[in-house]
Amino acid sequence: MKRRKLWTLVSCISIAATALVGCSAGGSEGGGAAAPSQDSGAGAEKQTEQQGPVELSFFMNTNMEAKAVKGFEEIEAYKEIQKRTNTKINFQLPGDGTQFNIMMASGTYPDIMFVPRNYPGGIERLVQEGIALKLNDLIEEHAPNYKKILDEHPDIKKQIMMDDGTIAKFPQIDIDMHRIAYSGHIIREDWLNKLNLQAPTTIDEWYAVLKAFKENDMNGNGVADEIPLGERGDSLSSISAFATSYGILANTFHIHPQTGKVTYGPYEPAFKDYVTTMNAWYEEGLIDSEFAALDKKAFEAKFANNTIGSYAAVISGINNFKNLMQGQIPDFKLIGLSPPIGPAGKSYSGHTQMVQNVPLDGAVISSQAKDPVAAIKLLDFMIGPEGSDLQNWGIEGKSYVVENGKKKFTDEVFNHPDFSPSDAVKKYALPTSGMVKVMSFDAWASFELKYPEAAEANKKWFEADRSLLLPALTFTGEESQTLGSIMSEVETYSREMWVKFVMGNEPIENYDQFRGTLTKMRIEEAIAIYQTAYERFQNRK
Repeated sequence: MKRRKLWTLVSCISIAATALVGCSAGGSEGGGAAAPSQDSGAGAEKQTEQQGPVELSFFMNTNMEAKAVKGFEEIEAYKEIQKRTNTKINFQLPGDGTQFNIMMASGTYPDIMFVPRNYPGGIERLVQEGIALKLNDLIEEHAPNYKKILDEHPDIKKQIMMDDGTIAKFPQIDIDMHRIAYSGHIIREDWLNKLNLQAPTTIDEWYAVLKAFKENDMNGNGVADEIPLGERGDSLSSISAFATSYGILANTFHIHPQTGKVTYGPYEPAFKDYVTTMNAWYEEGLIDSEFAALDKKAFEAKFANNTIGSYAAVISGINNFKNLMQGQIPDFKLIGLSPPIGPAGKSYSGHTQMVQNVPLDGAVISSQAKDPVAAIKLLDFMIGPEGSDLQNWGIEGKSYVVENGKKKFTDEVFNHPDFSPSDAVKKYALPTSGMVKVMSFDAWASFELKYPEAAEANKKWFEADRSLLLPALTFTGEESQTLGSIMSEVETYSREMWVKFVMGNEPIENYDQFRGTLTKMRIEEAIAIYQTAYERFQNRK
């Protein structure tokens, strides 16, 4: 078997809080699989002639965490997909999350693989190593559904293709970008009403509201235990969310609002003004004093104690906390707010997915696929209208019905005697998570926009200015190596200093020294690499 060069694993570079960009590198020799010619070689051109179902192995992107089913093979949508495509799918699950890397090292690959978004080097690496097939010609000849999407949506095609025009993946696609507006600022409207205050729209108004929450006994227990701004302790940081008011993202790369060039948030002078404000809020007790050590579970415990007045998180929190709290607090209400306007002058979104119809992950066809044509026809069905409909809604008459031309989930889903709606629906479909399909906003909204205030939050977050946000970029092997060596230190250092500046353990006056250290760590070189990759992305056609 021909030996291939395997790249050394390097640290993945974060483009944003919720979207990871893989990186790749040159390195030691390792085993690989013998690949047919890329695109549509002789083996790829021949559809199997057997009469029975075509068997295809499929490494999935996630384990099933549901009480109603044990795995993808039990979901009715995937049973029906197999019937309609005359395919038998042998599902392989990722185990503890390291299984994909182990599989890559083994040199033995399934027919189809859903590549994790944080795999070092990403899908581009797999193509360059000959592990994943280029699919351009196969799509042209055997994937009419996918081809139609790409032809009708050149912006989506631009995100899916690599810098050289190669298309190698079938991803989750959001044609309606409203579904992606699922995180942002959230505040207790009942507390605002109690103080006769309007929802804050600027950074100064936020300060006034948080101060009022702090100085008044909002939960009525006679104890000064209110936490005006809570912190979830995960990537959706409430404190980081205020950085956009200053025209930056707190801990990652973004577009400079004046120059249109790539920059790194903590390296911008505005970062000093931002952490100065956050430190002032912290010193006045407006930010949870334990923010640096909290996790999601601890945050939820504090919220359940009726102490938190605002935070930043995903939209499901509006629904979940209302279900939790309205029994004990009849007028309890959380609402979503647009990103506050500050010195930068605009309501900038910091939700990095909001410029991406397509995430970084996706399904590829491996070079060891026994029948690439059968594989691509399966994927094309999945991403087409029928396959997407099955994966989003399930089976008509069982999991959904059509009323007045609109689909609606049945009582089998929303009033199941044994399972919650989110569990019950997984027996039939996956409306709130993606794989290879076009996501349905309506199916997703049936679960995520349960209450009117959640729908209003979704609308406000969608309308925020997205011009700070970078698209998902790809890097060459050399670029990835360089970024890995630079950013592994920079990101750790920036995060540590961010916490110290906010808590006051590092004087704000030392910001210039902090910035000088970033320079020594070669942050300008990393910025230049991002700028080059961004220009390549813009030039994709």
